[in-house]
Amino acid sequence: MKRYQEITLLACRRGMATVSLCVFGLFAGLISHSSLAKTDQAQGEITLPWVLEQTLLHHPQLQGYPYDLRVSEALTLQAGISPNPEFSLEVENILGSGEMQGVENAEITLGLSQVIELGDKRQRRIDLARAEQGQSLSEYELTRLDLLAEATQRYYQVLRLQALQDWNARRILVEQEALNEIESRAKAGAVTQADVSKMALRLSRSESIQYGLESQAQLARLGLASMWSSEAYFTLVAGELAPLHALPTAASVLNAMETAPQYLQLLSIERVMYAKRRMEESKAQSDISLGLGVRSYDGFDDGALMFNFSMPIALSNPNQGNIMAARAKEEIAREQQRLARSQLRLSLLEIHLTMVNNAKQAKRLQQRLLPLANRLLKDTQTAYHAGQANVLLLADAQSELFSLQRELIETKVGVYQGRLELERITGQSMTATLDNIKPLAAQEYR
Repeated sequence: MKRYQEITLLACRRGMATVSLCVFGLFAGLISHSSLAKTDQAQGEITLPWVLEQTLLHHPQLQGYPYDLRVSEALTLQAGISPNPEFSLEVENILGSGEMQGVENAEITLGLSQVIELGDKRQRRIDLARAEQGQSLSEYELTRLDLLAEATQRYYQVLRLQALQDWNARRILVEQEALNEIESRAKAGAVTQADVSKMALRLSRSESIQYGLESQAQLARLGLASMWSSEAYFTLVAGELAPLHALPTAASVLNAMETAPQYLQLLSIERVMYAKRRMEESKAQSDISLGLGVRSYDGFDDGALMFNFSMPIALSNPNQGNIMAARAKEEIAREQQRLARSQLRLSLLEIHLTMVNNAKQAKRLQQRLLPLANRLLKDTQTAYHAGQANVLLLADAQSELFSLQRELIETKVGVYQGRLELERITGQSMTATLDNIKPLAAQEYR
């Protein structure tokens, strides 16, 4: 249990900073000061730190936690309350017949009794209440981390669509310039009208794609603003999809699994099951009742003290069924931990491998394929001007370049999303030097 407490404290310290560490390192040039962020928002541009702040402050799922915390504190207080003493009054030998007529021969007993809890029942109730409070905190930390990751994911989506809009705008510009040139050549009789129609169609399709991207961006901004229950008053999000130069290794990812919020939540559930079993075991020991009183005889002429002691005779364990059930639930919690640990390991390795592959692909696109595509387009344009290539070859060269540019954007987004997912699952910031990442050995994935 000491190890659980240490891990819980570690998770609490890291939980708030996890996504923040991730996103602050992902974007170059983001403004971190709150006043500057609010200024950007007023001008129609928001930053990621501002988005995370608003999500924490205004997301509906986080608004009820202060009340849940007060409920947990109240239940912990209730668990520590011991049974109150009991006062009793007993009157005998009154309103009878014969010598017992009236109240002259009444026997009156005033008593005060107290139940003494044995088996450390009060402490067991307190332990259970605190364990349930810790479970509630663990669930809150997991929810908060998921919401921050979701807000960041939606921010990425808006940023992706902004990049695609810029990419398609450059495509429209290139095609418009090509169309203008083809129209000039058609007027001079150097090319046919079919060439003009071909390029005009491509330009119209690109313009249609731009309208679609603008609609998607509007919906994405609305989805992002819903994270803090607001309308999308902004028009842009700050940042750019720059290449990541820091990726985690498989070993660091697996090491972070020990403090994964999901795993810690299962530990908190086990702690609750442990506390419930201990409480059920404490109920097996019967409580005793001690009493002290005064009895009067013949009205109030004579009197005497009286003492009382009572205790159930436990011929068998009266709570053995509940104890067995509590032990079974504790074993189930342990088994869930084992299964979750195995599943987490596989999921983390799969996400990590996908992220690394995307990073390698982005590097290949940037360093090898895009330069070749740019050279192809330039050579084709030169050949077209010289009359050695037709418009189909020019359009094909343009398509190759535009396709690779979009693939690079999507690949970069995949790297960002993979890193974010790793940090969401592990609850830790994932940093490592990209140059230090080597091809993953097979044993890392066994």
